[in-house]
Amino acid sequence: WLAVYLAALGAGSAAFSLYYASFVPVSINWSFAIPAYYTATLALVEFIFRFAGQRVTRPWRIYQTVLLAAGVGLPWFVWSGILGYGPYNVIEALAIAPASVLLTVLLLRWYMAGNREAGWLILPTLFPTTTLAFWDTGVVMQYFGLPIADRLMRPIAVGPLSIQWFDLADAVFLLAIGVVMFFRFSRVSHEQARAASELEAAQRVQSLLMRAQQSTASCLHIQTVYRPAQEVGGDFFHTAQIDGFTRIVVGDVSGKGLGAAMLVCVLVGALDSIREAEPAAVLQALNPLLVARQHGGFATCLCAAIAADGTVTLANAGHLSPYRNGEEVPLESGLPLGIAPDTTYAESTIRLAPSDRLTFLSDGVVEARNSAGELFGFDRTRDLSSQSAEEIAQAAQAFGQEDDITVLTLSFAPVEVLHA
Repeated sequence: WLAVYLAALGAGSAAFSLYYASFVPVSINWSFAIPAYYTATLALVEFIFRFAGQRVTRPWRIYQTVLLAAGVGLPWFVWSGILGYGPYNVIEALAIAPASVLLTVLLLRWYMAGNREAGWLILPTLFPTTTLAFWDTGVVMQYFGLPIADRLMRPIAVGPLSIQWFDLADAVFLLAIGVVMFFRFSRVSHEQARAASELEAAQRVQSLLMRAQQSTASCLHIQTVYRPAQEVGGDFFHTAQIDGFTRIVVGDVSGKGLGAAMLVCVLVGALDSIREAEPAAVLQALNPLLVARQHGGFATCLCAAIAADGTVTLANAGHLSPYRNGEEVPLESGLPLGIAPDTTYAESTIRLAPSDRLTFLSDGVVEARNSAGELFGFDRTRDLSSQSAEEIAQAAQAFGQEDDITVLTLSFAPVEVLHA
């Protein structure tokens, strides 16, 4: 709206100046310059309200409609001889009065309510329309032959140039806008720099929590890849050695950005303190943490406990099932964490053979989308599930990452095979 105001004001001023200097016919003033001034006043109202973060009320909408109708209709009436030049200028002065007086009152009220930026525009907003109203008053007086009209309409001589008072008022208003926008830009830049610094700190914290972890179990080789869609993400994974089992947890928190990342920190921190190996017990210990957080979102989660002999016990809270040697492992899925307080989770058991590979991943792989809108999908995911974690993540990213991507792969070999 500031751009509309500036464009209309500049175009109207240029047309009026050319007409006033007798470079163009008077029809240009009535058909272009004057409608442009009305348009500028309409845009000024819209800009002031939006600048102050206020909603344009219905009376102001009606006023804007009147301005638009006046800008289109009144010049035509004058040009057609239906309306006299003097009466027209009286109408024009009255039409723009609310923009000059009431906008200033509103800015003063918003300033007193705590909007400090509004204070910069209180007087500058009053100048453009007020000086134009004075010009109209001078034209009316001139029409009736009053000598004081010359004083109201007398331009300011600057060397060979003559500057009208309303042009000077426009310059003051634009200068005030420039000052305000400079300070706003400086403040926003400072806030962006601070937000970027906070995000960078959050990213470092999350990287420490989510760093690639190598299991201490001699029968497993684990690879992990974590690629957030933004600076920080809502996916998480966790590995731990508990009571002779390797416990693996992979999950995905609803939402994105810093809010999801904070919830990830809560869950990963809780997993550090949960000393249970049984997957169902782990999920049931995590669930109350999310249920207790009102409007805190939910999380899908898959937990596995792997014994040294290759026995894998799994419990699933709404997460994608893992893949074993390129085939999806059928699992009974319970509700995601944080949905209901008394949710219980069923356990499933499979047995890994030497050299078997298990792949856990988040839906950021399946839901990768290319420029044509095509999903990466389950078929491609299944076909790639036997590859390394890095290769799977790179393939999904190259296809078109839209969500956080987490891939965890493990290869199994019994201890006696490794010793042999």
